[in-house]
Amino acid sequence: MVERMSCHFHGPPTYDDIAGVRTPDGLYLFECTEPVHPDGHATYEWLADLSPAAADGLGGLADELSLGSVLPELVAGFGGGWYEYGLVEKRYAETDPDGFDEMVRRWGHTARESKPYTASSYLAGTLGRLAREGAVAFRYGAGTGRWDYNSQISYWAVTPDADWDSRTTWVATFGDDTAEAKAADEICKAYVR
Repeated sequence: MVERMSCHFHGPPTYDDIAGVRTPDGLYLFECTEPVHPDGHATYEWLADLSPAAADGLGGLADELSLGSVLPELVAGFGGGWYEYGLVEKRYAETDPDGFDEMVRRWGHTARESKPYTASSYLAGTLGRLAREGAVAFRYGAGTGRWDYNSQISYWAVTPDADWDSRTTWVATFGDDTAEAKAADEICKAYVR
């Protein structure tokens, strides 16, 4: 079955038949290519969790940790523009180290070992469900620094019309751009305990 949604900007009934592509973490990626979105770009992408559990709120650990309110507040705290996923993860880990530690205990983290599903997958998936509700906005961009093993990584903003040209990357923030720095991964190891 192909999952379909309408664009947040154009909406039904004109643009209500965009097919989603399932991502490895079980979410769906949608892309509207209709002309001009408020951010000035020709395309707009968003993630959605279309599972039955998502219809009843975030559920489980996400509800226990109040991620439905904490994550949008955290993204808003960055200010305007778009922020690479790793920056959001680091800020969350610093804001709620016990909550993040619980995620790492359950699912692991690439700072410890490579795994197909990690605390990062869980946190990004939760952000994706919040994007579906309109609490945060999502776009894909290039992963940078320690995250550059992702050819595409999520970027987050509080509104979909945030200026894409004012995005903030991991490498611009931490300069984690050499092979030695990425191998040492000191920044992530400082918050992934």
